[in-house]
Parts: sequence; C-alpha cells; structure tokens
Amino acid sequence: MKSLSSSNKKMIIAIIINEKYISNHSTDGFKVGATSFTLKMADYFIKQQVFAGFILYKRDESLLVPKVVQLETNEIKYIKIFFNFSMNSEDIKEALDKALLILSTDNNHNPNIFAYYQTDTLLSYHPSNIPCGVTHHGPFVEDFQKNYSQEEAYQAFENKDKAAHLHKQQSIGINTLIDKEYFVIQHSKLQGDYLISKGVHREKIKQVNPPMFSCENHECGSLDPDISHFLKTNKDEVLLFTAVARLDYFKNIELLINASINLLEKDIPAKILILGDEEHYDARRDIFSSMIPQEYRKYFLISHKLPHTELFSIFNAIKKKAIFVCTSRYETLGITPLEAALNGIYTIVPDLSSVEASTYFSSEDKFKYDITSLTKKIISIYDQNLFISDIQQQNLRSLLSKDIFEESINRIYKEISTSCNSLLPSTI
Repeated sequence: MKSLSSSNKKMIIAIIINEKYISNHSTDGFKVGATSFTLKMADYFIKQQVFAGFILYKRDESLLVPKVVQLETNEIKYIKIFFNFSMNSEDIKEALDKALLILSTDNNHNPNIFAYYQTDTLLSYHPSNIPCGVTHHGPFVEDFQKNYSQEEAYQAFENKDKAAHLHKQQSIGINTLIDKEYFVIQHSKLQGDYLISKGVHREKIKQVNPPMFSCENHECGSLDPDISHFLKTNKDEVLLFTAVARLDYFKNIELLINASINLLEKDIPAKILILGDEEHYDARRDIFSSMIPQEYRKYFLISHKLPHTELFSIFNAIKKKAIFVCTSRYETLGITPLEAALNGIYTIVPDLSSVEASTYFSSEDKFKYDITSLTKKIISIYDQNLFISDIQQQNLRSLLSKDIFEESINRIYKEISTSCNSLLPSTI
C-alpha cells in the first residue's frame, strides 16, 4: 500500500476491534465500555465523511491461514478477519494489509488511511507502512497490581494464568508502541500516565475527551414491566441504582449490597436496582442475591444489563429521584456513572485515584472506599435531598459534551495528519 505521503487526499479512518464487542450492539447491552466509545467515534467519523469502515477480527482455531471476508451493512463497510495466534505472523500482517487496502480502494482509492485499533491485540502485526494508533480500554495488569496486590490481580483477571498471559501480551503491545512510535488516542489519564511511566513518548499520546453527553434527544426503549414497576418509589423512598457491563471483581458490587443492607437495617427506606452481565449468565447475579437477608430481598432487583436505549429510559424515569452508585475499585474511565450524572441522576463515586471517573466529580460527590463511609454518604444525600439538585449535572456538562468531544477529535485529527504528512488536509 502507498504511504500516507503519496496523496493530498483527506485522511480516512479504519476502526479495528474484536468482533464480539461490536456485533448485536443495538439489541443487547454493550459487551464492554469500549463498544459505546467506539460506536460514538465511528458515528462522528461517518458524519465527517472520513470513515473508511470497520475491521472486525475473530479467532478461529480451525484455520491454518487468515480468512478475509467483505461485508456492507447500511452503507458501512465491514472487513472480517478470521485468524489465530498459531498462524505465521507475516500471514496475519498480510491479512491486515489486505483489509486496509480494500477499505482504501473502496474509498475512492484513497491511500491516506489511518488504522485505529481499539486494543493492542493485533498491534504487533500492523503493517509498518500504514500509520496507526490505539486506544487502550481495558486495565493494565501491572498498574492494577501496583494499586492493589498480586493476589487481587489474579482475582480481578480471573486467575493467575490469565493475569500472567494478559500481562505478557500487554508488555508486547507497549514495547511495540515504543519501538514503532505509534500513536495512542487516550481517553484515560490513568492509562496515559502508566504508558508514559513505561517509556511511551508523551508527544505520541493524544488525549480525547470522552464521547459522553446527555441523552435528551436520544431514542429510548421500552422497559421490562418488572423494572418499570420497581422504579416507582414512594415519597420517602430513595432508589439506589448501578449498571455495569460485567459484574466482575473490578466493579465490587458487594460494597453496594452491604451498604444497602446497612441502610435497611437503619430503617432508611431504600430500593436497590443492580444491572449487569448477559441475560443468559445469571451465576454472579445469583451469588449477589444470596448475600441479601431474606427479609430485605424485596427491596432489591438484580437483573441483566440492558441496551443503551433502555438504559436511557431508566435515566429519564429516575431523574432527581435516585442515586447512581459507582463502587468500582479500578476503572480506566467509567462511562455509565458519567452518563448517569450527565443525564440528571445524582452520582457518587469512590475517592480513588484508580477510578478515572472520579476526576470529573467534586469532593462532595465522593466517598471513602469502605462500607461505613458509603452508608454515611448515602444517608447524608438522602437527608439533604441532594439527588433533586442539578448542580452536579451542570458541572459535568461543562466538562463533557458533544462539542467538547468533537473539538478534541478535530485537534487529534489535525495533529496526526500534520505529523504523518504536512500536505494532508489537516481538519475534518
């Protein structure tokens, strides 16, 4: 493929992401926060007519060489790459090169294509003649371990072997970033600081303002009758709410459950809605339910994660009536708590440097990371009716908005375009 310097056509963007994180996004809850982020980035690139398409990769252990398949849905181009890590690395690199060439050819033979990875999984296979960048969405094993412990890292990443494997892969990715001087499009200062500490050049890290905004004009979906009924509160009741993609160790839902039980024992009239994990996977929801004393279970509803449209319906239904409680012990961003606050749900977050979302909130909106402090914080908010105030929402809207996000993307686009080729049009 021709290098970026070979044409003065505007740079186009190809987004590369694991297929399982992007499929069925309109009918299911987002697999991970990366899905929401990626789709909003793609929407903006499409609007600005610089989106080349998606490259979706999927592991297939039955293959000896990669398979590349072309698709198009609603005028958006998709290239699927099926591969496995036992394959020759040059074959995987050639598959990526072929996919990028197809997208380049399909966009008026524009050779000025930028490969934008949503994980570093395939970064070491990237064709060196094509500029690229990466956004790290998941936590770095080593950074989590520095904040907690090795044993907790094993628990957070499921087991010792998985933690060790992921740490090895992440180290390869970081070394690739340093050696090849690829760009990092970073939405998390937490991760940016870690990458700089590992030797990634500061000037290669481009900070994007997270694509989160209020959903006043967003399409809302109809809610399950059980959830709709549960959302109805009496005059003196307070609804505590949290929603996550996965009910894993990082989210520490146990903290919310234990604090909620404390509240109920103190005769605070509370209802607790917890959403997370796939609908068909109820093992962790069952474990959390078993933690709740029988006499308090009627005050809890623990259900599966919802599509974004239904989540926005909940936001609309509980504005100024509820408290969104983020209990994560480590969060590279924290999309849902920020979205909740932007949409009028009073939100509280841990006072932890390992939770990126906390940097957007005032000290009054944070709690010390223990059951007693969380309980006291909720009681204080309840007693003062703080959840009916819109001060927090206005503060968040001054930090996170569609305009701020788009300005940051335009700045990054200009900087990368200029860096790759001074002849390229440098604004979207």
